[in-house]
Amino acid sequence: MVSNTRDRYMKAVNRLLSLADFERKSRANQPPDWHLRRVERLMEMLNEPHLDTPVIHVAGSKGKGSTCAMIASGLKAAGFRTGLYTSPHLHTFTERIQVNGENISQNDFADLIDELWPCIEAIERAGDLGVVSVFEMLTAMAFVYFRDKADIAVIETGLGGRLDATNVVNPEVTVITSISKDHVRILGDKISLIAREKAGIIKPGKPTVVAKNHPVTWRVIRERAAEVGSEVFSACETSPVSATAPVFDDDLHQEFTIKRWRPPKTINVVSSEPALIPYPDPGQKDIRIRTSLLGTHQIDNARTTATALNLLYRTSHTFDLNAAIEGMSDAVWPCRTEIVEVEGWPPVILDGAHNDASLKALKSTVSAYFGGVASTRSGNGSTIPYIFIVGSTAGHDHEAMMLELAQSAHTTIATQSRHPKSVPASRVAQVGRKNGLEFRETYSVDMALETASEAMLANPEIGIIIVAGSLFIAAEAREVLLDIEPELYEDLTQPYMLTYQDAEMPKGKIA
Repeated sequence: MVSNTRDRYMKAVNRLLSLADFERKSRANQPPDWHLRRVERLMEMLNEPHLDTPVIHVAGSKGKGSTCAMIASGLKAAGFRTGLYTSPHLHTFTERIQVNGENISQNDFADLIDELWPCIEAIERAGDLGVVSVFEMLTAMAFVYFRDKADIAVIETGLGGRLDATNVVNPEVTVITSISKDHVRILGDKISLIAREKAGIIKPGKPTVVAKNHPVTWRVIRERAAEVGSEVFSACETSPVSATAPVFDDDLHQEFTIKRWRPPKTINVVSSEPALIPYPDPGQKDIRIRTSLLGTHQIDNARTTATALNLLYRTSHTFDLNAAIEGMSDAVWPCRTEIVEVEGWPPVILDGAHNDASLKALKSTVSAYFGGVASTRSGNGSTIPYIFIVGSTAGHDHEAMMLELAQSAHTTIATQSRHPKSVPASRVAQVGRKNGLEFRETYSVDMALETASEAMLANPEIGIIIVAGSLFIAAEAREVLLDIEPELYEDLTQPYMLTYQDAEMPKGKIA
């Protein structure tokens, strides 16, 4: 029975991947009809499922996934059946659609593919809107699933915001997390251009929460909010914390306190005249947060979450706000400064950091938690020597920070993931060598960990291993270390890569 379910599920996945797949295939020939009309038509054909469930809609360059996880965890703690739609996945497509922290079942996933497929065929037969993409299909599946299974849903944008498939929703609250340069070939190479795309999710008459951000970002967001009549709330101003620097305990958690909501005295909506806005008092207390999500950036994400939950309460949703804010402590978000402890290994830090801003946050967190990271070559004796395993995915630009982490590493190992957009390890290593750094090369994450194991045996002083540069690199390392069976899509492998089965060591095993 289990085998039959798995076979049916994988057939559904293969059917899904027969659609236009911009996540795994090149966007070099991006179709000129990138728009929302296909999703809008899908929604019409499915009786508007995106409007049946209240939504919190989240966009941003950094922290949007962690913020979504915190919001969903808080809403679950407050008693809501909470849907969560995120991307990409680490190990299986079912991760993308969750209710109360549980992945959609393989059977339900396959059922949704069957249910929606006639709509996909009808749109393609019509021929006026182009082909439906994998992400558009998954988005529609999530909305249909949440219509019956969830009281409220937290929806993460895939890329950008303005033209993202999720942007058909009419959210209760809009959230914009930290914005930095990322996906520059698609969204633009200036913060203002990227911010404009993200701000495209702001909706008329619905409040918008904005995390700590660059002044240029704030200007763009305020302009967009004024255009559509949305009240903008700063997470930093409305949700103060006890400390902005991490305080760690001995159990791989950090602690801080979310202080009482600090309502703004004035709000500018459409006109330039300030208007006093009354708010009901939910009786929020100072809430102690103890979370496995580490780093100063996660404190910022928690403040954003607390502000979003406050605003949801203030849009006439009745729930225990204190329980919701306290519930964000239970959020789990793997491969985001995740510390994995495996017998025979030093702590392994897995992080999907893939741009300069996120890699900087990673370095800051690791330094704060472990008392600093540096190479034994530095000779300062005050920090822990580490191995840096790094890979990249096409479209991400993080060369400067990658080189800084490599510069201070005892050993740097370039590798590549199974993902079709994975940058070959040789190219990653070439960047380092051009800058006078020594990079070892491996053609799979399994082999990168094997190389790291050999380096540890030769250098017992190695204190930690950092795996970063791509979420897919971190995810594959997690599979190996925790013996998680990977979900393989053989038709999507790169021509320069060996197939997973051709690796020279047993799958999921390391020496």
